[in-house]
Amino acid sequence: MSINNLKQISDAEAEAVSIRRQGQAEARKIAEQGKKNAQEFLDQARQSADTEYQKAIREAEEKAAAAYDARLKEVAAECEAMKKQAAKRLPDAVKVITGKVVNSSVNS
Repeated sequence: MSINNLKQISDAEAEAVSIRRQGQAEARKIAEQGKKNAQEFLDQARQSADTEYQKAIREAEEKAAAAYDARLKEVAAECEAMKKQAAKRLPDAVKVITGKVVNSSVNS
């Protein structure tokens, strides 16, 4: 082999080593960028999920408050109806009680 051939082989090997190092450096950059992109995507997904969760909680609280208020109105109406029924029977109740008191006083 001639010196020229040896020099070409040496140069080719050096170029191959250089290309390999550049490829490895590029691969590291791509991997790092991929990790960075993945982390950004994950952070955005978490933020979005948290926002949706908070929205769902607010909506559930609003529905619960509305249901509570509606039930409270129903119970208030039932109480008012019971008061009206009781008020209608109050004179009769007074007569019965008065009659018992009078009878017990007379019998004593």
